[in-house]
Amino acid sequence: MENKRFYSIDILKLICACFVAGLHSQFICDLNRPLGDLVNASFGRMAVPFFSCVSGYFFIKGALQGKRILLHQIAALLKYYLLLSLLYLIWDAVNGSFAGMNPSEIIITVVKRFMFYGTYYHLWFFPCIIYSLLVIGLAVRRHVLNWLLIFCLAAYILAAFSYGWNQAGVIIIPGLSRLLNWFDFDYIRRFAGVTLPFAALGAVILKTDGWWAKGRRYCILAVMWLGSMILNVLEVKFVIDTEIAKGTTITFTLIFVVYFTFLMGLRHPMENRAAAGKFCRRTSVILYGLHPLILEGLGHRLPDHIPETMLWAITVGLCVFVSFMYGCLKKEGRYEFKKRTAA
Repeated sequence: MENKRFYSIDILKLICACFVAGLHSQFICDLNRPLGDLVNASFGRMAVPFFSCVSGYFFIKGALQGKRILLHQIAALLKYYLLLSLLYLIWDAVNGSFAGMNPSEIIITVVKRFMFYGTYYHLWFFPCIIYSLLVIGLAVRRHVLNWLLIFCLAAYILAAFSYGWNQAGVIIIPGLSRLLNWFDFDYIRRFAGVTLPFAALGAVILKTDGWWAKGRRYCILAVMWLGSMILNVLEVKFVIDTEIAKGTTITFTLIFVVYFTFLMGLRHPMENRAAAGKFCRRTSVILYGLHPLILEGLGHRLPDHIPETMLWAITVGLCVFVSFMYGCLKKEGRYEFKKRTAA
């Protein structure tokens, strides 16, 4: 049971990647602007926290079992990050982003982006999650994971007051307005207030998962999951309507949405959906990594009046096709067929 694969989590990752692409393409906004803003600001913002929770959960689970998986997990993240960074650096160069800069300035800019800011606007997740895993790994080794969880809770509350509840945070937290004007603070809070707390949430899930698995508590879990979704949407709508928010990257109820969504995935591992799980896992990486390139490339090629929802659908469809073709080249379908026949 310890080594079983949770293909439900892989399927949820693809759903989240679709919402990320929707957030950046503003899908639904062409059909109904208020509805589109609400969907993108609520569901679109849960994707990166969910990705962080996935990485943190499986890393902490392995680390607490005595497995040395830190370098393996970082290497896996770096593999994608290096490939995507090269792709987007070429894209930046083609679009003249480095025009007027001498070679030394270009090198310094590229290194700083790679190490701290992300080599493209959506790739900030990679350095942040890598540093988060390093911090969590150190906490596990030093047996101070509980203290890290306390720090993460405080950082998460600060992030909620600086994002979703910005206007309230500026009033009640001394010096916050000055911090918000500091360029690097945005990336510090993405690390300390977003990826690190949600990665560390994996430890809370590990400690509480057994309680939810007992008796008829699944019904309570399902109600709590649905309730957290509704509350998060209502919170996002409130902060948008009242103009309290300066972005909805973090809201107070978001952590409950990710927590209960992940637990729902654990309750339904879908072990008989191996092919679907592998496809969704691969497609989620492709979609998250390539969607800005496709959106911007199509924006140059297609007429300006193309609806946002159609642009999103084309982007998702192209990424699904790329993933399918990659699977065909690796003959994954044939492998799954043989495995079923042998069974």
